[in-house]
Amino acid sequence: MSKVVELYRYPVKSFTPERRSELSVVDGRVTGDRVLAFRFADKGSVDDWKWQTKHNFVALVNTPGMALLELGFDDVSRVLSLRFQGELFAEGSINTEEDRIDLCEAVGEYVTSLDDNPLVGHPERVPLKLVGDGKQGLFHDTSAGGVTVHGAESLKSLESQVGAPVDGRRFRTNVVIDGVEAWEELGWTGRISIGDHEYRVVNPVTRCLTTHANPVSGERDMQVMDGLVDANGIEAPTFAVRLEPSRRGLTTSISLGDLVVVG
Repeated sequence: MSKVVELYRYPVKSFTPERRSELSVVDGRVTGDRVLAFRFADKGSVDDWKWQTKHNFVALVNTPGMALLELGFDDVSRVLSLRFQGELFAEGSINTEEDRIDLCEAVGEYVTSLDDNPLVGHPERVPLKLVGDGKQGLFHDTSAGGVTVHGAESLKSLESQVGAPVDGRRFRTNVVIDGVEAWEELGWTGRISIGDHEYRVVNPVTRCLTTHANPVSGERDMQVMDGLVDANGIEAPTFAVRLEPSRRGLTTSISLGDLVVVG
Protein backbone atom coordinates (compact mmCIF):
# COMPACT_ATOMS: atom_id res chain seq x y z
CA MET A 1 0.00 0.00 0.00
CA SER A 2 1.36 3.41 -0.96
CA LYS A 3 1.48 6.22 1.57
CA VAL A 4 2.74 9.79 2.02
CA VAL A 5 6.24 9.94 3.57
CA GLU A 6 7.36 13.56 3.03
CA LEU A 7 5.58 16.91 2.59
CA TYR A 8 7.01 20.28 1.54
CA ARG A 9 5.93 23.77 0.66
CA TYR A 10 7.99 26.64 -0.79
CA PRO A 11 6.82 30.06 0.48
CA VAL A 12 9.15 32.04 -1.82
CA LYS A 13 9.62 30.96 -5.41
CA SER A 14 12.88 29.00 -5.83
CA PHE A 15 14.01 29.43 -2.22
CA THR A 16 14.45 26.67 0.36
CA PRO A 17 11.51 24.42 1.33
CA GLU A 18 9.64 24.04 4.57
CA ARG A 19 9.11 20.44 5.65
CA ARG A 20 5.53 19.98 6.87
CA SER A 21 3.43 17.31 8.58
CA GLU A 22 0.30 18.45 6.74
CA LEU A 23 -0.52 20.50 3.66
CA SER A 24 -3.78 22.33 3.09
CA VAL A 25 -4.88 22.56 -0.55
CA VAL A 26 -7.28 25.38 -1.43
CA ASP A 27 -8.70 25.57 -4.94
CA GLY A 28 -5.91 23.38 -6.28
CA ARG A 29 -2.95 25.16 -4.66
CA VAL A 30 -0.99 24.32 -1.50
CA THR A 31 -1.57 27.00 1.12
CA GLY A 32 1.59 29.04 1.63
CA ASP A 33 3.30 27.61 -1.45
CA ARG A 34 4.98 30.02 -3.93
CA VAL A 35 3.18 33.00 -2.40
CA LEU A 36 6.13 35.41 -2.76
CA ALA A 37 8.88 35.96 -5.33
CA PHE A 38 11.81 38.26 -6.08
CA ARG A 39 11.29 39.59 -9.62
CA PHE A 40 13.52 41.63 -11.90
CA ALA A 41 12.80 45.38 -11.91
CA ASP A 42 12.01 45.54 -15.63
CA LYS A 43 9.34 42.82 -15.56
CA GLY A 44 6.44 44.83 -14.20
CA SER A 45 5.31 47.02 -11.34
CA VAL A 46 5.48 45.79 -7.78
CA ASP A 47 1.68 45.38 -7.67
CA ASP A 48 1.56 43.41 -10.92
CA TRP A 49 1.17 39.79 -9.81
CA LYS A 50 0.11 38.15 -13.05
CA TRP A 51 1.83 34.87 -13.86
CA GLN A 52 5.25 35.09 -15.53
CA THR A 53 7.92 32.61 -16.56
CA LYS A 54 10.57 31.70 -14.00
CA HIS A 55 13.22 33.46 -16.10
CA ASN A 56 11.81 36.83 -14.99
CA PHE A 57 12.70 36.11 -11.35
CA VAL A 58 15.76 35.39 -9.26
CA ALA A 59 15.44 31.61 -9.35
CA LEU A 60 17.56 28.49 -9.12
CA VAL A 61 17.48 28.20 -12.91
CA ASN A 62 19.63 31.35 -13.15
CA THR A 63 21.07 31.58 -9.61
CA PRO A 64 22.04 28.12 -8.27
CA GLY A 65 23.76 29.70 -5.26
CA MET A 66 20.35 30.71 -3.90
CA ALA A 67 20.14 27.18 -2.53
CA LEU A 68 22.53 28.27 0.23
CA LEU A 69 20.07 30.78 1.65
CA GLU A 70 17.89 29.43 4.45
CA LEU A 71 14.44 30.96 4.35
CA GLY A 72 11.70 31.23 6.93
CA PHE A 73 8.24 32.75 6.54
CA ASP A 74 5.71 33.04 9.36
CA ASP A 75 2.14 33.06 8.04
CA VAL A 76 0.85 34.79 11.17
CA SER A 77 3.45 37.47 11.86
CA ARG A 78 4.10 37.90 8.11
CA VAL A 79 7.83 38.08 8.80
CA LEU A 80 10.27 36.81 6.18
CA SER A 81 13.77 35.90 7.37
CA LEU A 82 16.91 34.88 5.50
CA ARG A 83 19.99 33.18 6.90
CA PHE A 84 23.35 32.36 5.37
CA GLN A 85 25.51 29.70 7.04
CA GLY A 86 23.26 29.92 10.09
CA GLU A 87 23.58 33.69 10.49
CA LEU A 88 20.55 35.96 10.08
CA PHE A 89 21.29 38.60 7.46
CA ALA A 90 17.83 39.91 6.54
CA GLU A 91 14.44 39.97 8.22
CA GLY A 92 11.31 42.03 7.78
CA SER A 93 7.55 42.16 7.56
CA ILE A 94 6.08 41.83 4.09
CA ASN A 95 3.29 44.12 5.32
CA THR A 96 5.53 47.19 5.20
CA GLU A 97 6.98 48.77 2.08
CA GLU A 98 10.19 49.72 3.91
CA ASP A 99 10.88 46.14 4.99
CA ARG A 100 10.11 44.82 1.50
CA ILE A 101 12.67 47.23 0.04
CA ASP A 102 15.26 46.18 2.63
CA LEU A 103 14.66 42.49 1.87
CA CYS A 104 15.06 43.14 -1.85
CA GLU A 105 18.31 45.01 -1.28
CA ALA A 106 19.69 42.18 0.88
CA VAL A 107 18.79 39.50 -1.68
CA GLY A 108 20.15 41.66 -4.51
CA GLU A 109 23.48 42.11 -2.73
CA TYR A 110 23.76 38.38 -2.08
CA VAL A 111 22.91 37.42 -5.67
CA THR A 112 25.37 39.97 -7.06
CA SER A 113 28.15 38.45 -4.94
CA LEU A 114 27.77 35.08 -6.68
CA ASP A 115 29.88 34.07 -9.68
CA ASP A 116 26.83 32.65 -11.47
CA ASN A 117 24.03 35.23 -11.30
CA PRO A 118 21.59 37.13 -13.55
CA LEU A 119 22.15 40.65 -12.19
CA VAL A 120 25.74 41.60 -13.02
CA GLY A 121 25.78 43.30 -16.41
CA HIS A 122 22.01 43.82 -16.35
CA PRO A 123 21.31 47.15 -14.61
CA GLU A 124 17.73 47.06 -15.88
CA ARG A 125 17.00 44.12 -13.54
CA VAL A 126 17.68 45.97 -10.30
CA PRO A 127 16.45 46.84 -7.77
CA LEU A 128 14.62 43.58 -7.29
CA LYS A 129 10.92 43.69 -6.44
CA LEU A 130 9.31 41.45 -3.83
CA VAL A 131 5.92 40.54 -5.31
CA GLY A 132 2.96 38.70 -3.82
CA ASP A 133 0.79 39.02 -0.73
CA GLY A 134 2.08 35.95 1.13
CA LYS A 135 -1.31 34.25 0.74
CA GLN A 136 -2.00 33.54 -2.93
CA GLY A 137 0.08 30.89 -4.69
CA LEU A 138 0.75 32.91 -7.82
CA PHE A 139 4.35 32.03 -8.63
CA HIS A 140 4.35 28.39 -9.70
CA ASP A 141 6.17 27.33 -12.85
CA THR A 142 2.77 27.03 -14.55
CA SER A 143 -0.13 29.44 -14.23
CA ALA A 144 -2.43 26.60 -13.09
CA GLY A 145 -0.34 25.71 -10.03
CA GLY A 146 -1.24 22.31 -8.60
CA VAL A 147 0.20 19.74 -6.21
CA THR A 148 3.28 17.79 -7.32
CA VAL A 149 3.94 14.17 -6.29
CA HIS A 150 6.85 11.80 -6.85
CA GLY A 151 7.59 8.27 -5.74
CA ALA A 152 10.61 7.45 -3.58
CA GLU A 153 11.44 4.52 -5.88
CA SER A 154 11.68 6.85 -8.87
CA LEU A 155 14.35 8.85 -7.06
CA LYS A 156 16.23 5.64 -6.27
CA SER A 157 16.07 4.64 -9.93
CA LEU A 158 17.57 7.99 -10.94
CA GLU A 159 20.33 7.56 -8.36
CA SER A 160 21.14 4.16 -9.81
CA GLN A 161 21.30 5.63 -13.30
CA VAL A 162 23.64 8.52 -12.43
CA GLY A 163 25.67 6.47 -9.95
CA ALA A 164 25.41 8.98 -7.11
CA PRO A 165 22.98 10.14 -4.39
CA VAL A 166 20.38 12.65 -5.62
CA ASP A 167 18.79 15.01 -3.10
CA GLY A 168 15.05 14.96 -3.75
CA ARG A 169 14.80 18.66 -2.94
CA ARG A 170 16.25 19.37 -6.39
CA PHE A 171 12.75 18.70 -7.75
CA ARG A 172 10.84 20.97 -5.35
CA THR A 173 8.01 18.43 -5.04
CA ASN A 174 5.17 18.91 -2.54
CA VAL A 175 4.41 15.26 -1.80
CA VAL A 176 6.72 12.23 -1.68
CA ILE A 177 5.16 8.75 -1.51
CA ASP A 178 6.47 5.22 -1.14
CA GLY A 179 5.00 1.84 -2.04
CA VAL A 180 4.83 2.34 -5.82
CA GLU A 181 7.23 1.00 -8.46
CA ALA A 182 9.83 3.31 -9.98
CA TRP A 183 8.21 5.72 -12.48
CA GLU A 184 4.76 4.23 -11.88
CA GLU A 185 3.34 7.64 -10.98
CA LEU A 186 4.19 9.00 -14.46
CA GLY A 187 1.64 6.59 -15.92
CA TRP A 188 -1.21 7.57 -13.62
CA THR A 189 -4.45 8.74 -15.23
CA GLY A 190 -7.86 9.62 -13.91
CA ARG A 191 -8.40 9.98 -10.17
CA ILE A 192 -6.15 9.41 -7.16
CA SER A 193 -7.22 9.41 -3.53
CA ILE A 194 -4.84 10.66 -0.85
CA GLY A 195 -6.21 10.19 2.62
CA ASP A 196 -9.87 11.24 2.58
CA HIS A 197 -9.70 13.34 -0.57
CA GLU A 198 -9.76 12.75 -4.31
CA TYR A 199 -7.46 14.35 -6.87
CA ARG A 200 -7.27 14.32 -10.65
CA VAL A 201 -4.05 13.63 -12.53
CA VAL A 202 -3.15 16.66 -14.67
CA ASN A 203 0.20 15.78 -16.24
CA PRO A 204 3.76 14.58 -15.62
CA VAL A 205 6.21 17.42 -14.88
CA THR A 206 8.93 18.27 -17.40
CA ARG A 207 12.16 19.41 -15.74
CA CYS A 208 14.68 22.19 -16.42
CA LEU A 209 18.14 23.43 -15.39
CA THR A 210 16.85 24.12 -11.88
CA THR A 211 17.37 20.43 -11.07
CA HIS A 212 21.11 20.72 -11.72
CA ALA A 213 21.52 23.00 -8.66
CA ASN A 214 22.71 21.08 -5.60
CA PRO A 215 20.50 22.18 -2.64
CA VAL A 216 23.43 21.76 -0.25
CA SER A 217 26.39 23.23 -2.14
CA GLY A 218 24.57 25.73 -4.37
CA GLU A 219 26.51 24.52 -7.41
CA ARG A 220 25.46 22.93 -10.69
CA ASP A 221 27.09 19.58 -10.12
CA MET A 222 25.00 16.95 -11.92
CA GLN A 223 23.40 16.45 -15.35
CA VAL A 224 20.04 15.52 -13.86
CA MET A 225 18.03 16.12 -17.04
CA ASP A 226 20.13 13.68 -19.06
CA GLY A 227 19.95 11.20 -16.19
CA LEU A 228 16.15 11.36 -16.17
CA VAL A 229 15.90 10.63 -19.89
CA ASP A 230 18.22 7.64 -19.48
CA ALA A 231 16.44 6.37 -16.36
CA ASN A 232 12.80 6.48 -17.44
CA GLY A 233 13.10 6.54 -21.23
CA ILE A 234 10.93 9.64 -21.69
CA GLU A 235 12.36 11.99 -24.33
CA ALA A 236 11.67 15.14 -22.31
CA PRO A 237 13.32 15.06 -18.84
CA THR A 238 10.38 14.16 -16.60
CA PHE A 239 10.03 13.70 -12.85
CA ALA A 240 6.87 13.80 -10.66
CA VAL A 241 3.25 14.26 -11.62
CA ARG A 242 0.92 17.21 -11.09
CA LEU A 243 -2.46 16.76 -9.38
CA GLU A 244 -5.43 18.97 -8.63
CA PRO A 245 -8.54 18.28 -6.52
CA SER A 246 -11.24 16.38 -8.39
CA ARG A 247 -13.49 19.43 -8.12
CA ARG A 248 -12.25 23.02 -8.23
CA GLY A 249 -13.11 25.21 -5.26
CA LEU A 250 -12.61 22.43 -2.70
CA THR A 251 -10.40 22.69 0.38
CA THR A 252 -8.53 19.44 1.00
CA SER A 253 -5.59 18.31 3.10
CA ILE A 254 -2.68 15.88 2.81
CA SER A 255 -0.95 14.50 5.90
CA LEU A 256 2.07 12.31 6.56
CA GLY A 257 1.01 8.67 6.54
CA ASP A 258 -2.05 9.22 4.33
CA LEU A 259 -2.76 6.23 2.11
CA VAL A 260 -2.58 6.76 -1.65
CA VAL A 261 -4.98 4.79 -3.86
CA VAL A 262 -4.87 4.94 -7.65
CA GLY A 263 -8.10 4.67 -9.63
